[in-house]
Amino acid sequence: MKKGLIVCLLALFAATARAEAPLHFLADKDFAPYSMVIDGEPTGIDVDVFNEAARRAGLEIDIRTHPLETVMEMVQNGSCDGALSLFRSPDRERYALFMEATPVHYSDYVLFTKVGDRFPFNSYKDLAGKVIGIIVGLDLGPDFDAARAKGDLIVKEYPDQRAIIAGLLGGEIDAFAGNIDVTYYRLNSMGLTSSVVYLDHKLLTGKPSYAVLSRAAKRQDKAEIIQALEKALDQMSEDGTYNTIARRYLLRF
Repeated sequence: MKKGLIVCLLALFAATARAEAPLHFLADKDFAPYSMVIDGEPTGIDVDVFNEAARRAGLEIDIRTHPLETVMEMVQNGSCDGALSLFRSPDRERYALFMEATPVHYSDYVLFTKVGDRFPFNSYKDLAGKVIGIIVGLDLGPDFDAARAKGDLIVKEYPDQRAIIAGLLGGEIDAFAGNIDVTYYRLNSMGLTSSVVYLDHKLLTGKPSYAVLSRAAKRQDKAEIIQALEKALDQMSEDGTYNTIARRYLLRF
């Protein structure tokens, strides 16, 4: 009897969710191979994974791509239902509900510099006087923020990856912070893998990125949406679907 009731409730939730307008989710347009635009359509590991998770959860979803700074603004003001994929922080928890049960992906961040311009980097003190580039909206955690506030490093912000790589090659910055997978994907497409290298010490290791719902979005069923999507993402991790999708873009999976 109890099992039958649960099945009925899940079916009722799926039917109710389908009756509502599609969920409007955002992704960073400059984060290949995790999220990007090809032939005018959003694609990438995170986009494909989340589309499949929504299908399994019985939810209609519409994913659009924007610059990261725009994604953050729209999550804050509720002009979208949610986004993928964001680092968790106390500040972001004020305006975003994190689907913390299963991350959408994990990230390693390092400092990239020009070949021949490598320098010792074992702690933030080694960056004294260095100009470090970051993408606008990127959160590298409290240690980076503290070093920035103390003046251990000088930060210069750029709108996207192409601009930050150009800034490095043009001598505007000494290095820039980048996700290893994402940056090498872009460097390879630009034919620059022999010109730009990364320093061994990592800024972040295995940092989880989560899908979020906007607290300001006008949806009444947020708890149910999160539960359904978390369950689907967990299933995809366990049954190997995540790796199957990721392997289309990155051989390391």
